[in-house]
Amino acid sequence: MTISGDDSRGRPTLRIYVAPGCAGCRTAMRLAQAVRQARPDHPVEVIDLADQPDAPLPPGVIGTPTYLLDDEVISLGNPEWEELLCRLDTAATTGDDE
Repeated sequence: MTISGDDSRGRPTLRIYVAPGCAGCRTAMRLAQAVRQARPDHPVEVIDLADQPDAPLPPGVIGTPTYLLDDEVISLGNPEWEELLCRLDTAATTGDDE
């Protein structure tokens, strides 16, 4: 299951890698939904590794959940809510200025 945001407006995509049987992945799914509600203009993708078992993983994805902002790993495991929003807001501000 890959769930995407609608309009990136130059913002880096938050990609959250999850897998079946992963204890923290339910929380990751809730965090993804909360980001969509709190930052509706920020693109979010949830990538379920079971959907593409033979697909190569991006560098740094060594377990689940893993959070990437474009190609940069920002968290192995679930980040604190405030920290996640801060990273997204900083990336959005930096991206808009370029």
